[in-house]
Amino acid sequence: MAKRLTVGIAVDGLTNYGRAIVRGVMRYVNARHEWRLHEDLRLRDPKLHPWPTCDGAIIGGVAPSLLKAIRRHSRHVISCSGSGDPRAFPIVCADSTAIGRVAAAHLMECRLTHFGFYGRRRGRIAADRLEGFEAALSAAGFSCLEAPLDYPDEDEIIEHSHWPVLMQWLASLPKPVGILAVDDPLAHDLAGACDAAEISVPDRVAIVGVNNDDLVCDATYPPLSSVEIDFSRVGYLAARQLDTLLQGNTLLEAERVIRVPPLGVVQRLSTSVQAVDDPQLAAAVAFIRDHACDPCDVPDVLREVAASRSWLERQFAGKLNRTPHDEIIRVRVERARLLLLDSDEKIARIAQRCGFTTLQSFGRVFRQVMGTTPAAFRRAHYRGGV
Repeated sequence: MAKRLTVGIAVDGLTNYGRAIVRGVMRYVNARHEWRLHEDLRLRDPKLHPWPTCDGAIIGGVAPSLLKAIRRHSRHVISCSGSGDPRAFPIVCADSTAIGRVAAAHLMECRLTHFGFYGRRRGRIAADRLEGFEAALSAAGFSCLEAPLDYPDEDEIIEHSHWPVLMQWLASLPKPVGILAVDDPLAHDLAGACDAAEISVPDRVAIVGVNNDDLVCDATYPPLSSVEIDFSRVGYLAARQLDTLLQGNTLLEAERVIRVPPLGVVQRLSTSVQAVDDPQLAAAVAFIRDHACDPCDVPDVLREVAASRSWLERQFAGKLNRTPHDEIIRVRVERARLLLLDSDEKIARIAQRCGFTTLQSFGRVFRQVMGTTPAAFRRAHYRGGV
């Protein structure tokens, strides 16, 4: 029998990011049973816990000292962090520029016209997210105001010593404003600063984080909307890349960096706002958000807001750039997308739960919006069984 290869995994097991990468690696490994694994999910000090000799390693978010030890004792290394150097080792990571674009699109869908970014630091990840955010806003005629402080260190996060500067910046922003924080912990920090400054979230400041770490998002008040990244897929693709190298093959230059696009924004209360200037239009949007899957249709919306259909159509077209029916479909497809990701319900049942009268109409509409069929989307992104 062929000798089983030893592969190390070093990620932060306390985070959604680290755990999902491990799940993705295990999906690849368990189908083959060819690797013997060494896991370090605590990112321990290599001086106290030496890294063993490995044929290959998959890493994410490791400190420089541990990275040095892993590289010294591993024949091949794949990094799952966008801050890595592709000249040193191959990278499979989230597409940070696309993350910025997705966050901008979400905030613009909330009809916001003022925007900010929180999380500046010297790393490439923040720079790429800001670049994508600003590019999407600029294409729509908007600009972005950046918080005048770097990513706070651990002591600052605990002691809130940076909050006076942060609160001063928040107070200076035109309202309402939508802010992208570079990750969920910083979005959590931003929400805390808003609370201390008595600035209402989401009515005055709408906040979007990144990574959709459910513990951080749900532990924030109000709960955080966040850009969701398929880190399980990142882990799976990293394992596949490592397997290619372990088999003695060489990666092409274009294969040395794989960027996985985000799945979209998981909306929670921190962006549950529609910045429109007419209370009847705002009420119509809120009604659709809450009842689109009941199902409801445009006549139901008209009964709720007591307006004429022509008025409602004009308001939606002029201020939201879509029809009331388009908004109903958008909400239904987004609900279906989340159910396909997280539940094992049959697709016919998901179609019914999301307000579609037939499976065929669901499939047709989903493909028009998402560019793929419900079944293909589930096969590519399903997380419930991972």
